[in-house]
Amino acid sequence: MIRWLVRRRQSFGYAFSGLIYMLRTQPHAQVHLLAVVVVVSAGCLTGLAPTEWVVLILSMALVLSLEAMNTALEALADALHPSHHPLVGKAKDLAAAAVLVSALASVIIGTLIFIPHWLS
Repeated sequence: MIRWLVRRRQSFGYAFSGLIYMLRTQPHAQVHLLAVVVVVSAGCLTGLAPTEWVVLILSMALVLSLEAMNTALEALADALHPSHHPLVGKAKDLAAAAVLVSALASVIIGTLIFIPHWLS
């Protein structure tokens, strides 16, 4: 049992290390984190309903998760093929597109949640 707990603790350590790496090295991840801080602050000031919080949290988690996957794919691609390769470039573009789509959807979700509160 102790051994299992130690391995779980190590796994969480690796995950947090990856999160810290992403936030330190990826400018877009830093922008997304700033957006999270702004949205959470605005949500606290606005007095959102629990279901609105759930939608926002899922949306923010999706963007940050896709940013992490994008960072991982880029690191792996660069390690496997350091020189330019058109297919590696396409893979990186597609991973970045996934982040972009989720970020745009999050902006729309945030707008749909906040605007009615602010207009009333």
